[in-house]
Amino acid sequence: KQEAAVFDAVLVCTGHHSEAHLPLSTFPGIEKFKGRYLHSRDYKDAQDFTDKNVVVIGIGNSGSDLAVEISQTAKQVFLSTRRGAWVFNRVGDQGYPIDIVFTTRVKTFLQKLLSPNVVSNLTEKQLNARFDHSHYGLKPKH
Repeated sequence: KQEAAVFDAVLVCTGHHSEAHLPLSTFPGIEKFKGRYLHSRDYKDAQDFTDKNVVVIGIGNSGSDLAVEISQTAKQVFLSTRRGAWVFNRVGDQGYPIDIVFTTRVKTFLQKLLSPNVVSNLTEKQLNARFDHSHYGLKPKH
């Protein structure tokens, strides 16, 4: 759905590693926007957004990291995503890195033993244990 909102700053976090991708043609009215817009690649400091209303476009690593950092100084931060995403900590239970937690031999064995639907349901339940993604409009359809 389309909505209208007023922001002091817009961060576009749609680049892919080293090439900044700032698709201004897809933002109707950008030429009339009086605030600041920049690509995440050009971000330097959260202090630049003190007491501002900011929208961060993109829920990848850069967008999520910047939204969290900027939220410490901004008046309000919105994180915009085309579709939902599963959000989880970088550190899992007992302090283990999350990639280690998700790739144990037991879990690999269980994935081969159980149907993909059962694995998906168990994973979704585990990810929603921290917070319910559907309450924030983040639950992916995929």
